[in-house]
Amino acid sequence: GLGVNLGLGALVGDPTLGSLSRHLLGLLHNPDAAEQEGVDLAAEAQLPEDLTELLAAAAHSPGEAPARHGPGAAILFTGATGFLGAYLLADQLERYPDLTIYCLVRADGPAMARSRVRSNLEHYGLWREAYAQRVIGLPGDLAAPRLGLEESTWANLAARLDGILHNGAQLSYVASYGQLRASNVQGTIEVLRLACSPCEEAKPPLPVEFISSTAVYEAAAYRGRELDEGSDLSEWQGIHLGYSQTKWVSERLVWHAARLGLPVRIYRPPLIAGHSVTGAWHEQDFLHRLLRGCLAMGLAPDLEMALDLVPVDYVVAAVGRLAWSPQSPGGIAQVLHLHHPEPVMWLDLLNALIGHGAPLSPVPLADWLQRLSGEPDNPLYPLQPFFTHQWGAEKLTYPQLNSLRYKAKPSCVRTVEQLNSCGIRCPGFASLMGPYARTFLAGRIQDV
Repeated sequence: GLGVNLGLGALVGDPTLGSLSRHLLGLLHNPDAAEQEGVDLAAEAQLPEDLTELLAAAAHSPGEAPARHGPGAAILFTGATGFLGAYLLADQLERYPDLTIYCLVRADGPAMARSRVRSNLEHYGLWREAYAQRVIGLPGDLAAPRLGLEESTWANLAARLDGILHNGAQLSYVASYGQLRASNVQGTIEVLRLACSPCEEAKPPLPVEFISSTAVYEAAAYRGRELDEGSDLSEWQGIHLGYSQTKWVSERLVWHAARLGLPVRIYRPPLIAGHSVTGAWHEQDFLHRLLRGCLAMGLAPDLEMALDLVPVDYVVAAVGRLAWSPQSPGGIAQVLHLHHPEPVMWLDLLNALIGHGAPLSPVPLADWLQRLSGEPDNPLYPLQPFFTHQWGAEKLTYPQLNSLRYKAKPSCVRTVEQLNSCGIRCPGFASLMGPYARTFLAGRIQDV
């Protein structure tokens, strides 16, 4: 299914978490934008020749990788202005008190770049004044050559950094692969280039911690199939959305780089939900918007839609604990599946909210859409086509693609065992519903 983090807005920020509404408005005018180009994604996922040569040279560098279980003195962080990015950044700052973090942000100058990062952390209550001297605003652009950096800045970074946490991507569910390629695919290529860029002082290539997405499972070949962390996801036909296509290509590029010796770790989070304690949620997230719209109507669609969602703090704890640890030898990227060990259905979420007092009644999708069509002020009114548009040759709707029949079935057993051994466990669904109910029901009261 469309295992992507649905949200609102286009940003060089949260990949999984990102933004959806104004992009879905375009679905009314161009529903097949992602399917019109006929791009060979397998060819797109091949490393450029010059990068292959850089990786080969870096693999034979006389420098030795430091024997450490941390990030070193400084890292590059992308996606710091997103929802997941805010929590990941704060976690790195708390976890490593001496770490300097260069945050790549689209901005007019370093001061504005840092201000954007600070404002985002403040929005989620994560900013601490102690971070002020350790967060370095780095004005740049994932979509530009050399990440939009001057050649001298690029060289200084290559010499100064000890690692890269690549979390940034542009999120759109209307834009085509070609429109998103620069930020998401070329941006990943530039990150890999930086990781193995030669320096005056010989040093090993930089480890890359890469935040991928469940979008990589969307190929038709994987529908209904069980996949574990070692599955080779080489199939791409049947991935319809341009965003999902770029995530598959980006991950394959990182995977190929790992085979050539770059130290890489890949994380595949699903839909990222609110914080398990505070209930803080990305306000423009699609699920947040969907529930607000349903609460405004008092009705919700009765859908057999599987929800693969985890609280943001679980993803952050997993990345924070496993990042910067020694990589597996032999050119194999370590892959982590950050799915909920006990995923729930859409109706489970509705019934749990109803149990907490939400005035909701599930009704057939057709009845719900008919009611919604008469409420132009509802936040879901412009998004009606997203529930009815049929994707690909199979003519499957979004809810159908996310049903148990069609969704891939990724296993997270290995990852869960590894995290449990570190004391990290994904909160159970029942324990999440209190904080989430407070978030959604309080939001309804405010809306009224």
